[in-house]
Amino acid sequence: MELDKLYSIRFDTDKTLKSKNIVWRALCRYFFQKFIEKTDIVVDIAAGYCEFLNNICAKEKIGFDLNSDAKKVADKGVEIINDSFFKMGQYLKDKKADIIFASNILEHLDSKEDVIETMTIAYQNLSKNGKLLILQPNIKLTGGAYWDFIDHKCPLTEKSVVEAASLAGFKTSKVIVRFLPYTQKSKIPKAAFLIWLYLKFMPFSGYFMGKQSFLVFEKCNG
Repeated sequence: MELDKLYSIRFDTDKTLKSKNIVWRALCRYFFQKFIEKTDIVVDIAAGYCEFLNNICAKEKIGFDLNSDAKKVADKGVEIINDSFFKMGQYLKDKKADIIFASNILEHLDSKEDVIETMTIAYQNLSKNGKLLILQPNIKLTGGAYWDFIDHKCPLTEKSVVEAASLAGFKTSKVIVRFLPYTQKSKIPKAAFLIWLYLKFMPFSGYFMGKQSFLVFEKCNG
C-alpha cells in the first residue's frame, strides 16, 4: 500500500498535522515522559509523522516507518529508518533499546501471528529491564468504527494484546483499558492545558472518551 499517498489523504491538511503535534507534545510532556528516562535509547516501530519521537526526551531516538515522508518531518536528533521494524535487529545490531514504543500499528498487521512476532522482536531488541509501551485501538470499545480505515486488518482488545506479549516473555506492568479517544478527529481537546486536564482526571475522562488502550510490558530477563 502506498503509505505516503494514503496518509496524505487521511491527514489532508497542514492544520491537521499541526493539531496532531500539539496533542502529542502535551501527551509526551504530561504522560509518556514518566516512563522514559532522558538517558534511554528509544525506538518507535511506527514513527508516522514523528509526533512521538519529536516530542519525547531521550538520549537516542530511532524510528521505523515505511512512509518516506517520515524523514522529512523528523527533528534533528531523530533517526528514521525507512524499512520494516521486523528487520529491527539488523539495524540495531548489538545495540539494545531501553524503550520500544508502538502506537496504532498492531491493527495494521496481517495476522495475530504477526502480532506475536512483533512482540518477540521487541523482546529480543530490548535491554535488560527494558519496556514495551503500546497505544492500541480496542475493538471492544470502538465497535464497527475499527474498520473505518482501509489498512486496519487485525482486531485486538487489551486482553489479546496482553496474551501476545505474555507469549513473547513479557510481564504486564500496566493496563489502562480506556485511555485516549479513537482518532485525532475525536473530540479530544486540542489545547495543551485541556489535554493536561483530561489526563489529570483519568480514569474518569477515559471512561467517557477512551477508545484506545495503553499497556506497558517489562522485559524481566536479560
